[in-house]
Amino acid sequence: MTAPVFVDSNVFVYARDPRDAAKQSRAAYWISHLWNERLGRASIQVLSEYYVTITRKLRPRENRR
Repeated sequence: MTAPVFVDSNVFVYARDPRDAAKQSRAAYWISHLWNERLGRASIQVLSEYYVTITRKLRPRENRR
């Protein structure tokens, strides 16, 4: 039996942050795995922290032509 996994905001942030490719890749894989297995869990607080971090602390990706 596999139990649900609580995902911290840092994992969501690492999946969006291109500054560390290894962390980004691993976080994206982990989130994808949890999604596919329907095991991932996140609280409203975690989602709020994620929103604050990506909108205020990370630079938006520049449009590349």
